[in-house]
Amino acid sequence: MAAPAHDAATTAVEEVSASKGLSTRDSMALKSLRTNLGYVIDPNKDGPKPARFRTRTLLKTLRYVAIFIFWRLLRSIRYAIVGSIIAALAGTAIGTVASGVGFFIAPPGILAGAGVGLLWGLGKYSWRILAKRAREGKVEGADPREDERVDAGEESPPSPEPKLGSKVEVW
Repeated sequence: MAAPAHDAATTAVEEVSASKGLSTRDSMALKSLRTNLGYVIDPNKDGPKPARFRTRTLLKTLRYVAIFIFWRLLRSIRYAIVGSIIAALAGTAIGTVASGVGFFIAPPGILAGAGVGLLWGLGKYSWRILAKRAREGKVEGADPREDERVDAGEESPPSPEPKLGSKVEVW
C-alpha cells in the first residue's frame, strides 16, 4: 500500500520539476527532502523512509532534540507567565496587604525553596500532633481552672473519658 503513495509522490515531484524546469538531480533532492521531512514528523508511519541507517538515526535524533527544546521553552514561558502574574498582583492593593505571599508562592532560589519547604513540613507536623492531642483529650491549657487546681495540688473531679470516635471540644 505504501508503494502506490510512493509512486504518486514520485510522479508529483517529476511533474513539479518538469513544470519548473528543474533537473533530475534537483527533483531527486526534492524527493529526498520530502522523504526526510516525513520521517522527522513521524518515524513510525508506514511510508518511504531514508535508505541509510545513519540518515534515519540522525533524523530521529533531530526529532527528539526538537521535542526537548520545544517543551523546555514551553516550561520557561510558563514560569515567565506565573512570575508576571505575581508581579502584577504585588503592584496592587493585594500586594500591599500580603507583600510576602510572592516569596512563598515562588521562592527566588534553592535555599529559599528549602526554607519554605521546611516551614511547610514543620507546620504540617505540628498541626497533625496538635490535632491528635485534641482528639485524645490531652490538651493542656484548655481549662484554666483545671490548670490552677493541678498547680495548687488539689484533687480535681474526675473528667469523663471521651469515647472512641467522639469529638472533644477543646475550647
